[in-house]
Amino acid sequence: MDTTDRHQLQMQLRNARRAEIAARVGAHNVKVQRIRAGNRRRSTPRPLPLDFLALGDSWFDYPLTDDGLLTPANQGIVGEQGTQLQSIGNPSPTILSYALHGQSSTMMLTYENQEKILGALTDPSTTHWNNGTTADGILVSAGGDDVVGDSFAIYLDYHGAGLDKARLGGLLASVQASYLDLFALRDVAATELKIDPKLIPIFGHSYDYALPNGRPAGWPIPLSGPWLQPSLEFAGYSLAQGLTIVQNAIDEFRQLLADLASDKITLPGKTTNNFILVDTIGTLTRNATRPDGWANEIHPYTEGFAALAGKFLMALQAHFPGRI
Repeated sequence: MDTTDRHQLQMQLRNARRAEIAARVGAHNVKVQRIRAGNRRRSTPRPLPLDFLALGDSWFDYPLTDDGLLTPANQGIVGEQGTQLQSIGNPSPTILSYALHGQSSTMMLTYENQEKILGALTDPSTTHWNNGTTADGILVSAGGDDVVGDSFAIYLDYHGAGLDKARLGGLLASVQASYLDLFALRDVAATELKIDPKLIPIFGHSYDYALPNGRPAGWPIPLSGPWLQPSLEFAGYSLAQGLTIVQNAIDEFRQLLADLASDKITLPGKTTNNFILVDTIGTLTRNATRPDGWANEIHPYTEGFAALAGKFLMALQAHFPGRI
């Protein structure tokens, strides 16, 4: 593929993603208007469902079924199927998802995407969000795609030394910058709206111990991946060694998010990030054949996504008692 063809493909992909997000915004606005209109017709209006903005990667935006077939319905954590976040809770939340599979944390926060996020949070239309002002919070799934993929080899030592924590630390510093930038962007939105940033909490998660068995998404017809085994094999590691290496990498990522959630790391001049960590490690079984295991190297089956949605639900119920 020459440079011109590659550029055309990139433009087609960008336009397709823009169109997909625009469609989601339209569908979300219609749903919000319907919910608000229905509530006005009640003899006794009740609090409207919580309404969230979702950002991130394929754990929120998964386009495949368990048998690896492409589907127009989102199969990830924040979808609308019976076991996904928009269909559980009392009442179930409404979610506008800007998440896109394969998106790293740095890509999630390009200036163009930040413009969209800020615009969504500060939209003056009273029917854009259920509460009439802005999102009740931001759900984020980000950082995994920064690590996995062909570049995973960068963070592996050769000759049996395993994960190179110093090099991985450099990558995690970039992920940390992305999260801090998201916190700062949320604060900008709150300032423009003249509200306390605490009214827009951010919820993130720690993924789980992935299974570096070489299985791509779309198995047995590969559509994407594998993301882990090729680098591990190139660096000279077996599956058993790879399991430990991947676990160590996830633990390092989890510690970073824990430090952000406990405010050990904050923006200059700030005392809190208003960030809640949903600890999802240990939710999935490290097995490719069980329904609560891994459909491929880095994505669970539907049952696993349902369990992950349940973890988010518990965190949201703790933060918004009686509202979900």
